[in-house]
Amino acid sequence: MDWVWAAIRWVHLVAAIAWIGGQLFLVLVLLPVLRRVLPSAQRTLLVAQLGRRFAVLSWIALALLVVTGFLNGERRGVAWESLPAAGSTYGQVLFAKLCLVAVVIALTLLHGQVLGPRMTRLAAQAAGNDPQAEAHRRRLARLSAIVSVTNLLLNLIIVYLAARLVS
Repeated sequence: MDWVWAAIRWVHLVAAIAWIGGQLFLVLVLLPVLRRVLPSAQRTLLVAQLGRRFAVLSWIALALLVVTGFLNGERRGVAWESLPAAGSTYGQVLFAKLCLVAVVIALTLLHGQVLGPRMTRLAAQAAGNDPQAEAHRRRLARLSAIVSVTNLLLNLIIVYLAARLVS
């Protein structure tokens, strides 16, 4: 039976790698290159296409992380209903991690369902030489960058908390 739990932990780790690795690549590699080679409206349209493609992977990864995280907690005998008041360090760290996961999911929904589609629409309008749409797109792009970087930093904190759980 140990091989099953090892496989569950493996899936959890691979999903975390896919989720956070993809974010790191987008923020630290792809976007800086695109900023140098494409005009802003074209860049937004390309990033929108990449984002829709990455969204499939990221939502699968997030779903796997939630399911395997729950299974890992069950394996450790976590009392979910008393977690916020858990007196142990493990319970407190796990609760903090779960709170951050909820924030990450909310930020991911905000970015993918609200900010991204609005920026894509505005980029298409700006390509038609609409300066007002371009100004609005730039404001949303700044907000989008803040949300994306915040999401990435929260995910890195979540990974640190995960390391605390197993140390």
